[in-house]
Amino acid sequence: MHIEALESRRLLTAYYVSPTGSDSNPVNDPGHPWQSIAKVDATSFQAGDQILFQSGQTFGGNLIFGAGDRGTAAAPVLVNTYSYDPATGTVTVGPGTATIAAGNGNGILATDTSGLQISDLILVGSGQAANTFNGIQFDNNLSGNVQLPYVHIDSVSVSGFGKYGITVGGSNGKSGFSDVRITNSVAYNNIVGGIETHGVFSGTATTYANSNVTVDHCVVHDNPGYAGASNHTGDGIVISDVDNSRYPLAAIGRNESYNNGAQNTHVGGPVGIWAWDSNAVTIQYNESYDNQTNSTADGGGFDLDGGSTNCVMQYNYSHGNAGAGYGLFQFKGARPWGYNTVRYNVSENDGRKNGYGAITAWGYNSTSLQNAEVYNNTLYVSPSSGGSPKAVYIESGTQNLHFRNNVLQVAGGLQLAYIKGTQTGLLFQGNDYWSSGGAFSIKQFTKTYTSLSAWRKGTGQETLSGTAVGLNVDPLLANPGGGGTIGNPDNLYTLSAYQLASASPLIDAGLNLAQFGISPGSNDFYGNPIPDKNTGLFDIGADEAA
Repeated sequence: MHIEALESRRLLTAYYVSPTGSDSNPVNDPGHPWQSIAKVDATSFQAGDQILFQSGQTFGGNLIFGAGDRGTAAAPVLVNTYSYDPATGTVTVGPGTATIAAGNGNGILATDTSGLQISDLILVGSGQAANTFNGIQFDNNLSGNVQLPYVHIDSVSVSGFGKYGITVGGSNGKSGFSDVRITNSVAYNNIVGGIETHGVFSGTATTYANSNVTVDHCVVHDNPGYAGASNHTGDGIVISDVDNSRYPLAAIGRNESYNNGAQNTHVGGPVGIWAWDSNAVTIQYNESYDNQTNSTADGGGFDLDGGSTNCVMQYNYSHGNAGAGYGLFQFKGARPWGYNTVRYNVSENDGRKNGYGAITAWGYNSTSLQNAEVYNNTLYVSPSSGGSPKAVYIESGTQNLHFRNNVLQVAGGLQLAYIKGTQTGLLFQGNDYWSSGGAFSIKQFTKTYTSLSAWRKGTGQETLSGTAVGLNVDPLLANPGGGGTIGNPDNLYTLSAYQLASASPLIDAGLNLAQFGISPGSNDFYGNPIPDKNTGLFDIGADEAA
């Protein structure tokens, strides 16, 4: 027998499952497979074992792994598919798919175990009305704040479950998982949400349940949430209780999240892609759009929420969301929030409902939201019949919130910015403000300013060492409002609507952020090097025009 696509360094035992097999077969090989998931559940698996479902077939049941089923990073337990040619005796592992029809239960439940690699499966629940479980659930209930290593999920499709499509986390103290990879997967029509990580929440904890978490090239959509829930429902991708500080390559990257949250009525959530109660999480190169809420809050594109520290949102595209394109939020009882960065993102027509800004900041008191750098983003907002959007909305007091080198463009007479609450260390410097088809309007506290010079004089904003900075000029964006949907985050660089025309006054007009101790990274939204390789200068907005 010839086995393809297996790693030769492992000594493997392969277990085959086919609807034409029999659970009473005295041996298990491609010609004599098992028949049922129940037989798999009754078997213990060791490092390097393979559980292979016949490609193109459907299997009813709930796949369950416990503490006795454990692989390693070097030799994980593989759950995959196979095809078999009896004429030649050839077995091919993957890349076809097999379906697990989970009915009213979990599709795959793994408790107190890890070292599993799950690929090429379609998991289907019985639907939103009947199923109350998760598509794939990894749960660590061990005591002692143990992180179980290696959970890799690739190329799965999960739908029809009453909770999350994919959920990974701990339910005992700060136990959880490390080396979590969720890639190339789709989660849709699951009520509570698409993909999430979690731990047992503690606002006073100093450690985290999970680490080295990556969600990459996934699509989450039409996860609707439900009315009357006591917490947020209808999220796309939500990362919590994660510390990625030792893993700079781990990221929530190149995902697509859309049309989530439509049935949620809870005030607080949902959001397309977000992190909370986490440290050093990077959210980059994602597209999040048309996310919704059936309440007075959220439904946004991206969010760094309560307890987020040292996190970065960069190179993302948000558009058409009910709530904020990019939210900075801190709720009461969360761990401290701060030292977060929002840079080189694009927002088009967010804040379609309620009163959100393309970028919105809110903390539960005037000192809870602090120390954030917001620079080189391009924000475009036009009127919405369902809300009162603006480019920037600071909804509460903040400390040391800094906006530099951003483009704020509005249409139809909308506010460029609305700043409420008591601000300490708030700085707007080197931004461009442009109102097309309407007058300049920034409201700070109770006063509305109708020119940049009046706002500068009245508040001290847009000054640097006593010198006036900031612009009130047409940025000459290629086609503001015309970005549309890209539909593949690998192609975000094709978002030509927010590139600067060659005659744009924003070219080489940006502040050098190094004077503020900021390293802006090596490239802009489009992948162009920064600063300009010819002039050594910086542009305003997400495009460093070549």
